[in-house]
Amino acid sequence: MVLAKKSYGQHFLKDQSVIDKIIAAAEIAPGDLVVEVGPGTGALTKGLAPISSKLVLIEADAELIPSLTAQFPEATIIKADAAKYDFSTTLQLYNSKTWTFVSNLPYNSGNAILMNVLTSKNPPTRSVVMLQKEVGERMLWINPGVLSVAVQLYAQVERVCIVPPGAFSPPPKVESMVLKLVPHPSPLVPNPLRVIEVAKAGFANRRKQLHRNLSEASLFLSEAVKAKLVELGHSPLARAEELSLKDWIDLSFLSPS
Repeated sequence: MVLAKKSYGQHFLKDQSVIDKIIAAAEIAPGDLVVEVGPGTGALTKGLAPISSKLVLIEADAELIPSLTAQFPEATIIKADAAKYDFSTTLQLYNSKTWTFVSNLPYNSGNAILMNVLTSKNPPTRSVVMLQKEVGERMLWINPGVLSVAVQLYAQVERVCIVPPGAFSPPPKVESMVLKLVPHPSPLVPNPLRVIEVAKAGFANRRKQLHRNLSEASLFLSEAVKAKLVELGHSPLARAEELSLKDWIDLSFLSPS
């Protein structure tokens, strides 16, 4: 019996109805290259293998790889940290320009893995991922934060379903959410990292007014921020969570202090 490791943030998916929803959302066509991160015991992989002739499994836990190799001999299995992995090497391996990403993301590194995927040289046509519900709500802009800005700069985000703790072994203490992400047809801004930098400073202290956070980070003059907020239709004393993605993009073009 394979035991989940807290060090990897593992919660193995076991609910077939959730697996079916993930696969349906991924819209995998014959011949598509599919990359699954964190296959664990292979529950989701069992649904992917029959419909994908180009299946790549990336697993950080070396102890899980022998079982995965035995179960899925046709798949390419790579031991790697997906938060640092260069996904372009997988595309080169299969001489492919497009791919689909699916994952029951580990709780402790899911955000880093997803951002690595979205910012890769050739991002996937679509990503279907499962993560903590709270994190999913940030990505959907229900509870905005830096992660909301970072993810939505790169992709459109859609909720697929909510997943109860009982769908996993061992069950986590919180609900999870499945999201579908599709890259924007063209970049929203030439330098997304600048927008993310501004958002990080803006959300640094949620209790403070935005102009204070940004001026204290030496990004912009306080009065310039207040004037820009009014121009965008906000109070000059607005806080970070009141802004939209477009507002953050517009704000990032202010002249530095």
